[in-house]
Amino acid sequence: MSLGNSYSNSSILVYKSYGGIGDIFFTLPSLYMLKQKFNKVTYATQPRLVHLFSKHLDGIEVVSEDEVDESLYDEVIELGNYPKFSNDLEKQPQITYHTHKKVKQHAIEHYKDGIISKFPDIVKSNERYPYFEQIETDELYYTVHPGAGFLLKAWPVEYYARLIEIIHDKFPELKVKIIIGPNDPNPESLFSSENLKYELITGDIDEVAETVSGAFFHIGNDAGMTHLAGAFNIPILTIYGPTGPGSWGAFSEHVELIWGKRGNCGQRCNYNVILACEDRVCLNNVSPQKMMFLLLRLLKRIGTQPSFVFQLNPDFDYTMDDKAVIFKSKDNEYLIDIHDSKSYQFIEENLQENTIDTEHMPKQFMEIFDALIQLELFEPLPKILALKHSL
Repeated sequence: MSLGNSYSNSSILVYKSYGGIGDIFFTLPSLYMLKQKFNKVTYATQPRLVHLFSKHLDGIEVVSEDEVDESLYDEVIELGNYPKFSNDLEKQPQITYHTHKKVKQHAIEHYKDGIISKFPDIVKSNERYPYFEQIETDELYYTVHPGAGFLLKAWPVEYYARLIEIIHDKFPELKVKIIIGPNDPNPESLFSSENLKYELITGDIDEVAETVSGAFFHIGNDAGMTHLAGAFNIPILTIYGPTGPGSWGAFSEHVELIWGKRGNCGQRCNYNVILACEDRVCLNNVSPQKMMFLLLRLLKRIGTQPSFVFQLNPDFDYTMDDKAVIFKSKDNEYLIDIHDSKSYQFIEENLQENTIDTEHMPKQFMEIFDALIQLELFEPLPKILALKHSL
């Protein structure tokens, strides 16, 4: 029932009847916008999400979409999905998204635009995402989710196993909690390290949410668990392959991502193309070493204290020539002439196994090394013992 322009004491029921978990999280800012107009906003969502959302959504009633009486509400709308696709799940005709062609706009903003299209007297909000409250824990760990609702979007599980071991080699104090859903690939059998500290998280969404909410950072695919981490504002390292991050990117305040199609594949993907793809170069060509380098970049961005040890970008190889060092990638080449013997000796002795210890770097070489950092050739390893106090 519509009440025209009189909504001071009115109620609205909002369905989100289909779409992935990530799509559901993208709608939450729109619910708070509806509070401008409606005295009572009720969100009808998947039964498994009711407890989680009831706990974290402020001033919004949450009910199961399977147990709701529409007659109790003055207005009922269906958010459906952006972009719209044909299905038999929607409870009401989906609202219209006039801005669907704004390809550089995040889906969060498309849902907001749909709300103001339906209710023109609502003002579009620019407030920060209504992040969920994180838990406080003395445990030092990060979370990994190697799965996805659509597994062809997932980075190879053996790459996850190798990345976890690389992180362990660099930061043995860190424990990893690996989220494994019913159909998710499990890297456990692929580990070669006997001293690896890990735990499998196999419970329901509430257990997973509690685990993620205390993590120092999260690593995952373009999948619902990555967006769950985003809802808690957990720093995120994520990889996108056939689906780009434009409208569906992770929305935490600190995100480091890589889109594997760049430089590897120019094919425009849709569902049928993804199913027919045999090599998945957009995912298979992103190495665990590259993801580790991006993790270092993420840790620097969130304010960790750097050590003296720097990691070379795995996109680059280096060679030592007569009084010079050459860094070369697929796209770039940098030749650094070194005129003093002390600096050359330092580089020759300290640039080992693609890392360099700068603690005793000659002063005359520091400016050059700062330039290499600006060119994204090196990232510092953080002091792991300072991690807990910096995040």
